[in-house]
Amino acid sequence: MIVPGSQRILPLPPPKIPSTHLNILYIAQRVPYPPNRGDKIASFNAVRFLAQRHKVHIAALADSHDEAAFAPELEKLGMIVDVAVRKPMRARLGAVKAVFTGAPLSVAYYHSDDLARMIAARAARVKFDVVVIFSSSMGQYVNLLPNVPLVADFVDLDSRKWELYASYNSWPRARIYSLEERRLLNYEREIARKAKVTVVRTEAERDDCKRLIPGARFEVVSNGVDLDFFRPQGPKPPSANIVFTGVMDYFPNMQGVEWFCSEILPEVQLNIPGASFTIVGARPSSRVIALGQQPGVIVTGQVPDVRPYIQNAAAAVAPLLLARGIQNKVLEAMAMGTPVVVTRAAFRGVDALEGEGVLPADDAKEFAAKVVQLLNDPAMASRIGKKGRKLVENRYVWNDQLARLEALIEEAVPHPRAAWKG
Repeated sequence: MIVPGSQRILPLPPPKIPSTHLNILYIAQRVPYPPNRGDKIASFNAVRFLAQRHKVHIAALADSHDEAAFAPELEKLGMIVDVAVRKPMRARLGAVKAVFTGAPLSVAYYHSDDLARMIAARAARVKFDVVVIFSSSMGQYVNLLPNVPLVADFVDLDSRKWELYASYNSWPRARIYSLEERRLLNYEREIARKAKVTVVRTEAERDDCKRLIPGARFEVVSNGVDLDFFRPQGPKPPSANIVFTGVMDYFPNMQGVEWFCSEILPEVQLNIPGASFTIVGARPSSRVIALGQQPGVIVTGQVPDVRPYIQNAAAAVAPLLLARGIQNKVLEAMAMGTPVVVTRAAFRGVDALEGEGVLPADDAKEFAAKVVQLLNDPAMASRIGKKGRKLVENRYVWNDQLARLEALIEEAVPHPRAAWKG
């Protein structure tokens, strides 16, 4: 099955009798299915991997009944799923009220009395060995299980993102975002110090966490990429097309493609008049749709499979001015042997040297020059793309990364129960 946005769903192997069986409560911002955006790709792969050896109970929010309807797909994989549907408008109003109450906006946005009741009811029936939260904002629910060890998957330090948002906005938004950065950092400190271990995606992110939250333990568990699904599809056809993939109502993605279209693409087209730019991703905002009126720009909206767009492009780009952690869009392009030009902000999330699938750029002029170089020299682009494929094969395999997560979860449990008999 191919899910709109990129990922396929692999069947699990036949159940095995594991050496350790834990009851894991996994609390997520969104139902971790389908894996069609960055957070869902990570959370889905995590719960699917853990469910092979442990009993995974998921408690998640959904923005609609349509989203909640995907829960049975996870249940088919042996998980137990509780979903609380909340209306986005109500969530936004809750976040606005938090400006005046002193709570972090992010925490208020993901608050749900219904989800809290579901977690409490599930905990009354199940003796959980460990609780895993996916993102710091879900830490608000761990007080419902005060004696259960906590593993916090922050992914990234979200407070730093608000700091970046503040730097790219003017008053009053800059003021609100700065306030959120301070409040959320204090909240993240509380959660990280409560957790047995807190997980982030990159070494750079761990360094930031150690500096800002002394006294807590941080470990790195990176993302992976489906190397069988995202793989080169044979020789690339002649092309002067550039591709960007991502959810297109997400502010950093919108900002990135707008910057590319206004500052970079015109420079590329001066050198290569036939160059085109394809923006591939679900839920394009009106701002993104408007970019399609620019010569050479195509906005696809949601597509059933992103691979043909990556395969047929001479280069992929990640022109992200606001980026923390690792970018799945970069890993997927690298896995398909397509070279990627990235900003320095996006480059920091990839454990690669320049030329190993990625070319970093400091400004619009350098970014355009590197795109032009790839479009003008297919042989060089092919060499860089092959190095990228080799790198992800060595460093970004899901099972290798998630085995590390499982080990950290098992380590957090003081007295694991005896082997599960199935």
